[in-house]
Amino acid sequence: MQIPFSSKEILAQLETGFLKMYANFSPFYHDEKNSPLKNLCLDAASDTELLSHIVFCNDVFKIPPVKTFLEVRKEDLVKITGDENAFLSDFQKRAIGAFWGFVFKGILGYKSSKNVTVSLNKMFRVSTASYFIK
Repeated sequence: MQIPFSSKEILAQLETGFLKMYANFSPFYHDEKNSPLKNLCLDAASDTELLSHIVFCNDVFKIPPVKTFLEVRKEDLVKITGDENAFLSDFQKRAIGAFWGFVFKGILGYKSSKNVTVSLNKMFRVSTASYFIK
């Protein structure tokens, strides 16, 4: 799947639009303690090759972007959390979901989403996530 935006365009749209759509996630974007996680999300979204794989998994297999992101960045998340299971706080889980929601709805133009069960409860403590529909 070809991504219709460059890495710079994606980052610019995240910078200007994410907090307009998800103002309650300002701590995710601005608190220093969340910087490693935020930067990991930004790196993934601006890596157009990885993003194209995340979009493909969403569109073809209905795998939520959050699940694909967590699986692909598992080792980085273990380092960030300092936990071999990379357990995420409730706020972190919601922030990652909002982040990918903005990428898909706010940048890529998807119209709706569907919440589904994902098998990430033993690692990450994530049990549901959304895939996006054009």
